[in-house]
Amino acid sequence: MRFQLLALLPFVLQAYAVPSAKSARDDPIWDAILAMDLVGNPPNDYSCKSTVHPNPVFLIHALSANPGVDLNLLQDDMKAKGYCTYSYTYGAHTLAPWIGGMTAMRDSVEDLSNAILNVVQKTGADKIDLVGHSEGGVMTLYAPLRNPEVAAVVERTVALGPAVHGAQYFGLTRLFYIDGTVSRTIAQGVLDLLGCEACDDMATGGAVYEDFLAASNSYNGTQGSGIIQAGTKPTIIMSTHDTLVEVSVSMVNETGVRNVLVQDSCPDDPVGHAGLAWDTSVWSLVYNALEENYDGPVECGQGIPA
Repeated sequence: MRFQLLALLPFVLQAYAVPSAKSARDDPIWDAILAMDLVGNPPNDYSCKSTVHPNPVFLIHALSANPGVDLNLLQDDMKAKGYCTYSYTYGAHTLAPWIGGMTAMRDSVEDLSNAILNVVQKTGADKIDLVGHSEGGVMTLYAPLRNPEVAAVVERTVALGPAVHGAQYFGLTRLFYIDGTVSRTIAQGVLDLLGCEACDDMATGGAVYEDFLAASNSYNGTQGSGIIQAGTKPTIIMSTHDTLVEVSVSMVNETGVRNVLVQDSCPDDPVGHAGLAWDTSVWSLVYNALEENYDGPVECGQGIPA
């Protein structure tokens, strides 16, 4: 439990990165976080066979998290509904191995890709679906882009608030370029020194940003020529209240991509970036995407506005 709370800390900090006139004591964000049942996450069961959803579903956690604290409640709900679910801690910090998503993403994506392919091999599945949040959402697109073997087995991807076009971190990345490329290099060095190479990778000018930009620039109107790989069915789920990764940073305007706003189905849902992982509105949209029931019912909730 102690490790789970430590891994959850960055999400709490995100909630208060923007000053608020309200005290934390009276803030519903804290109430929601403290009321959560941190259940961990179900173990990987390679013998699982589902009559509900044939493809195994691989859930990918966010930056500075792990499967026990991010998307864990969704994974638990999926298991209860009869899905075969799997997860893995990728990009673990050297000094704190329970905190994932920290190392250079060009390296961690290969580690994650091997974990995805391992599930396919051990379950005997022909195809697999990916669901990811934040950096994990980025990975649902980045792994097929970087690894042809993954692209060949992925059928559906569902990305929650992915920073595809350069994470802005509440506008802090503008400071990276205050002195041109010199300050950008210094910013990268500082983030690397702090052990969060992935933070830099997703920022404007970072490695993953540049990889997505190159893929986007090669897009010729056909699936497979840009960010999205041929044969995949991608859904990107975003919130208009996400101040960490804005809608314009997440959207991918390529053939076959479904860019979905939570508020189109649930206009009163205030869910923010971190809250995407725990919001019933989002969960409904995830299930609809996995089942390709795109006009299916949505159980609207009141997500954490952080």
